[in-house]
Amino acid sequence: MSGKQKRADEVFCRSCGEPIKKRAEICPNCGVRNNKAGSSGQRRTSRTPSTPHNPAQYETTVSDTWWYGVAGGTALWALAFIFAGVVGDSLGPLAGFVLLGAWIGLPLAAYFDIQYVRANAEWNPTTVLWMILLAIWLVNILAGVVYLYRRHEVLGVP
Repeated sequence: MSGKQKRADEVFCRSCGEPIKKRAEICPNCGVRNNKAGSSGQRRTSRTPSTPHNPAQYETTVSDTWWYGVAGGTALWALAFIFAGVVGDSLGPLAGFVLLGAWIGLPLAAYFDIQYVRANAEWNPTTVLWMILLAIWLVNILAGVVYLYRRHEVLGVP
């Protein structure tokens, strides 16, 4: 155990480990920026951000209808998964182009919908995470359903 002690108004520097004031933006010992300036110094989980999400700080010109693209892309992938086992290779090149469009369109629609959700709800979805999940085949079906369910919880739509 380290012999370093901190007072109630201090946190440990994430770089050098020395106690510094909670409000200090930069550690006076090593010069590293203190990301926890003004926080309690306790470890936080990803579900409880250090500052609550405030939709009023975001502005967007994105419409509220991008969720149709997320729902449509998710449905296309679910249908493709079902029909691929039944029909096999006889779907043809048109189905390949439709799936290519869904593969690109689903994360793209989610990107714009996330901007709308962030500006109009108390939920701050992680854009990169959702776009990656929605771009991975088969995972995107479950991710699309979960995203739409979570969107429904915070906005009431779909």
